[in-house]
Amino acid sequence: MIKQTLQSAAGAVAIVALSLGSVSAQNLTISAGLAKHHFWVGAHMDEFADRVEENTDISFTRYYAGELVSIGGERDALDSGVIDVAAPLLAPYHEGQFPLSDITQLPTYGTDSEMVTRAFTALMDSDREITDGKTFYDYEIGDKDLKAWGLGATSAYVISTSGEELQEPDDFSGMPMRAGSALHTVVLEQLGVTPVTMPAAEAYGAMSRGTIDGIILSVGDWISYSLEELLTYTITDVAIGHWQSYIAMTEEQWNRLSEDQREHVDRIARDVTQANAQHIEEQDAQVREDAAAAGAEFVPVSELSEAMQNHIADAARQTWIDWIEDLESDGHPARETARLWAELIIEQGGELPDGVADYLDLDV
Repeated sequence: MIKQTLQSAAGAVAIVALSLGSVSAQNLTISAGLAKHHFWVGAHMDEFADRVEENTDISFTRYYAGELVSIGGERDALDSGVIDVAAPLLAPYHEGQFPLSDITQLPTYGTDSEMVTRAFTALMDSDREITDGKTFYDYEIGDKDLKAWGLGATSAYVISTSGEELQEPDDFSGMPMRAGSALHTVVLEQLGVTPVTMPAAEAYGAMSRGTIDGIILSVGDWISYSLEELLTYTITDVAIGHWQSYIAMTEEQWNRLSEDQREHVDRIARDVTQANAQHIEEQDAQVREDAAAAGAEFVPVSELSEAMQNHIADAARQTWIDWIEDLESDGHPARETARLWAELIIEQGGELPDGVADYLDLDV
């Protein structure tokens, strides 16, 4: 009788543990729409999963290169339970769902991956209200019943061509150039080129066929898409933003983890994010060095004509204004978010395009 009572009690405890979602050992499905050699997969997703497995009793079943969920399908796959972790969840490909997350793509000067990653982490952690008692994290992540951390930001997105030299404003006129997001389209239109929106994975074929003559992309990302063979002219030292996104799971899945598991996952996600940024910056430098050795030309914006410098600066400033005012007209708190982002970029040692601080009424 005593034995049966103890067995019943143990069973009851197990049932309670299950109902509370606090069962310890778990196998989670983690998925990337990008290939394993991409720096957000091999140097982020796998690093994250490896370290979580080493420090907890969580294990992962891993999928790569869209074999389970393609780019842009991560949110639906999380919500439906097809996957437990999206690594990454590429926010810009979820049109309209993460309106403020494009903010890292606003043009800046003198920024790199590590600076922008620290700034984005601070943005996600900030307790500043941007609207109706909500922080940036509340507005972009929490309200969608997600739990998320930033990735390592890409290095600066730069303007590159397959040979055409861009030395004067008229050189941009009508040139077909790849844009990877709505914000890229804005800045390219300001420059005077003809934006062609497509995923970076399609750029090699489009450039080989002559459909596009240029691209906005970070140099370190060239090797992910075999573009180092095609891109021979690049304007540097002005960032057409930095691409940033998330590693994410649902709040429901997060709450299934034990307190100890959550502590480890949060710490590891943060550590891996900053390490990923360092890796990305090193990769960017190596790809640039190799491309230059093969004959590619990298031209600092400061070495271009005054007219060209002013043209690029005007386009950069107007991109901030257009992005803010377009989102504000749709009811999103873009101006207050942009003020916070600008302050964080300046704290990290980056610079804003001329006129942006005045437009935002910043005291800098």
